[in-house]
Amino acid sequence: MVTIAVLPALNKDNIQGNILAGFSKDFQSFLFVTFPAGSDPKGWLAEIATDVATTTEVETFNALFKQITQRRGQAQGTVEATWMNVALSATGLAALGVPPAELEQFDASFRAGMKARAPEIGDVGPNGPEHWQAPLGSTNIHAILPLGADDREDLDEAVLRNIDRMSRHGLCLVLRQQGRARSDLPGHEHFGFKDGVSQPGIRGVTDPNPNNPNEGRPGQDLLWPGEFVLGYPTQKGHPTPPTPMPGPPNYVHGEPAPAVSTSEVPAEPGPNSVNGPPWAADGSYLVFRRLAQDVPGFNQFVAQTAAAEQKPEALIGAKLVGRYKSGCPLEAPSDKPEGFDTQTADPSIADPTLLEDKEINNFEYDRDANGEIVPRAAHIRKAYPRNEPTPGGGEADTQTHRLLRRGIAYGEPFDVGAPVGTSHAGDADRGLLFLCYQRSLEDQFEFVQRLWVNNPNFPQQGDGQDPIIAQEATTRQFNAPGLQQPQLQMGQFVRTTGGEYFFQPSISALERLSLR
Repeated sequence: MVTIAVLPALNKDNIQGNILAGFSKDFQSFLFVTFPAGSDPKGWLAEIATDVATTTEVETFNALFKQITQRRGQAQGTVEATWMNVALSATGLAALGVPPAELEQFDASFRAGMKARAPEIGDVGPNGPEHWQAPLGSTNIHAILPLGADDREDLDEAVLRNIDRMSRHGLCLVLRQQGRARSDLPGHEHFGFKDGVSQPGIRGVTDPNPNNPNEGRPGQDLLWPGEFVLGYPTQKGHPTPPTPMPGPPNYVHGEPAPAVSTSEVPAEPGPNSVNGPPWAADGSYLVFRRLAQDVPGFNQFVAQTAAAEQKPEALIGAKLVGRYKSGCPLEAPSDKPEGFDTQTADPSIADPTLLEDKEINNFEYDRDANGEIVPRAAHIRKAYPRNEPTPGGGEADTQTHRLLRRGIAYGEPFDVGAPVGTSHAGDADRGLLFLCYQRSLEDQFEFVQRLWVNNPNFPQQGDGQDPIIAQEATTRQFNAPGLQQPQLQMGQFVRTTGGEYFFQPSISALERLSLR
């Protein structure tokens, strides 16, 4: 019998829009702001608070955009919107006069800042803060404004309007980071893979599956909103988690633990999330990371490995990522029979329905315990192990470490024929602006980076680091069972070039901060 959980009453008019709904805009800018001595950040907050997009507004627009697109085939130019949100660093809250006793109640990693936490999340060596793009990593960054629009001119107008408001209150813009969906391959990152395919469902936001009220789209568990917004019910971990083992997370002698199936993920909620003073309710912690991508280096590694293995390049790339470039999972959908072939070619070429919402995330890893189909260190399996046995107790524990991702590409696409020094050349700066929201930086983003992505012994001994976003080792190993040479050695193709931790308050909290 399926348990029907009671939906929480979300205050969507008070929660900023990019957190739960997502801007989903092709043109984005991120404005990094500092509050110089003598400036008036409270007056600035008071002026912009009414312009901050809410979840209600963004969710309503996104639903309309989707409806028009489904009916007419496109909605661009028919309905358009420009959104703005605001988040504050720990030093920004202090500059606004938040008392030390209240600051102490915020997430410890947030108070320390990303630069101080760099060793914990693997930002060392070439990824270290000493190599970051200035002023990222500076304690002088007090706020960030994410802006998004459907039209480049509309975005530019919003940016200029906000810069003008900053200057009138004595604030300084110290960095404008542009984000732009690829015009040649919308929805794909610079290595060519469809991005943002797998997001957790959220109770009270995501429509439930008519056949399973504890699931959104097939293969998408509905999580309690307190995992991403403070003040709401959280996920309940496994009722009897195994005793933690000493040392790095690993299984004794590499023996797999019993799988925990999706049906064992508790449907009832855990306690409400609290990670700050009472006025932090309806807010969320934001991670911003600037990740540079070495596209020619990645392409060369894939091509050389494919030639050595006598396998298609598309398959080798999919082995590293866990999906083909189309977004089609390398793991067969759960409704397909055992032995469904995903290894010869991208099966969505012959069957495009595999890219539909009902199929693209409809899979688990219980039929692939050895990683012969999807290596256990493949990017999507590392970052979200689904029902992979884990030291914390399997899928119920995994769902307490999920993230709401809001990334977008930056820079021009790579063109193999572009002259050196041009914006499309191999030496040009391009990559991903990675943003994610959560209730706890330590239990979510930092946990995933430290104990999963960078850990060569997760989920099992010798599986290797995430070949895409692992940062700690510039030369890493990757175990791909089924290849002639399963132990691959590779360099680093994604490098951290800056980042920071922020707290994105509710609309009412912004108004409160402006009155202090």
